[in-house]
Amino acid sequence: MNDVRSLSDRVLLEQCERFGREALVWRNRFRALLPEVERRKLYLKKGWPSIYVFGKILAGLSEEQVSESLNIAGRLEDKPVLKRLLESGEVSVNKITKIMSIATVENESELAEKVQIMSTRTLETFSRDVRNEAEYGLHVKKAECKTLFAQEANAFGFNEEVVERLKELNQKGIDINEALTAFLDHREEELTRAKEEVATSLPEESTRYIPVRVRNIITQEYGTKCAKTGCTRPSQELHHRRRWALDPSHDPNLIAPLCKEHHQIAHSIDVKVQEMRRR
Repeated sequence: MNDVRSLSDRVLLEQCERFGREALVWRNRFRALLPEVERRKLYLKKGWPSIYVFGKILAGLSEEQVSESLNIAGRLEDKPVLKRLLESGEVSVNKITKIMSIATVENESELAEKVQIMSTRTLETFSRDVRNEAEYGLHVKKAECKTLFAQEANAFGFNEEVVERLKELNQKGIDINEALTAFLDHREEELTRAKEEVATSLPEESTRYIPVRVRNIITQEYGTKCAKTGCTRPSQELHHRRRWALDPSHDPNLIAPLCKEHHQIAHSIDVKVQEMRRR
């Protein structure tokens, strides 16, 4: 090997990235072998006192990582596609672990595609979304409030003035839920009208830059949080529901603010849909 001091910054970085990727693959493959090492008690035959010492000395694994590797093996016995990905080193134990709570014999092929293109954090978000939808249904159930007390109002961040005004309405016999519903309906109507005005005023030919007036109306509608139901993370990306390459439009009706993880999930779904259409 040449003296590393003679390498340019570009070559040095390329080699670091290459060796880093290769090291990760081999580390993943090593972890995939641990269940069989444990089954054969190979570490005892070769003089290691435990599987944990075996993993630490040979691959620098922590006890937690070794335990995680052993636990995942039995859960993949009926999922050969995911098991093959793990044993080949193509995906890490960490990624497989994130989707095991939703993995079934029926959906393992679909999940196998996702673990190869999604980050570990995005997989965690995706799994949580699937579990929530299974438990609560596709739509969030809205609790019916018969009365509105100050304590409940404060849970929404209402200040004292708003709470007092709501109390006054309640004391006058005015249905607070009906009044708030009317306000929300009016807000939605105004947003719909404003979005249509913005959409019709957009030029026919657009660049990828989203105009300020489009960004503003989206912020009015969604605030600063991710548009995915149940997600409370700050929005980081403006996602076009229709692929820009197919429909280069910044129609605010077709744009939603998403956090980094849900944006990646949305694009993975979009890629899957396009693949199905080409078949």
